[in-house]
Amino acid sequence: MSKKSRISTPVVLTVASSMLVIGGIGFFYAGDGGPTRDDESLPSDYVALSIDDTTPERVAESFLDAWRRRAWDQAASISIGEAHEAVLTKQASDDEVDSTDRAMARQVWDRLAGAPLEVEFVRSDRTAAGGFELHGIASYDFMNAPYRRQMNWIVRPEGELWRVEVMETGEVLTEIPDLLRGTEL
Repeated sequence: MSKKSRISTPVVLTVASSMLVIGGIGFFYAGDGGPTRDDESLPSDYVALSIDDTTPERVAESFLDAWRRRAWDQAASISIGEAHEAVLTKQASDDEVDSTDRAMARQVWDRLAGAPLEVEFVRSDRTAAGGFELHGIASYDFMNAPYRRQMNWIVRPEGELWRVEVMETGEVLTEIPDLLRGTEL
């Protein structure tokens, strides 16, 4: 056959996700043949999730950090509108996973997403509703490699605090492996 066979993007993404989970599980059990103690379970550069909704920029960064860590309760607490609905949808999707698989995935995800997050805000525009449209570049290490992505948020005040109404991901600014991009094998 001269025609090249192609693997569909959903299949590639499923395989990539499975490989990440298997690799993460192997990483946890590689050292002494069993799970690590709680105080040793996270890498030394792990940064605890901190929620700050006192300024537009802080709430945007806090929401993104909670989102990337799959900390849905914390993300829900600082979101409204479209962003809040997106959190509830993602949380419901995670809740459909078997509890044992969810617990293992949580440990793997905590290791992958626990690197410090930095957001460089490059533009801020006032909205008609009294909020802000924020544009920035999120940076953190993912799987021991730098990851940078353009991000956009709409935040608005709720009393003296701020809430994320919309979060949109933009262009990825770093090279990512073909397998994670969903390109042909």
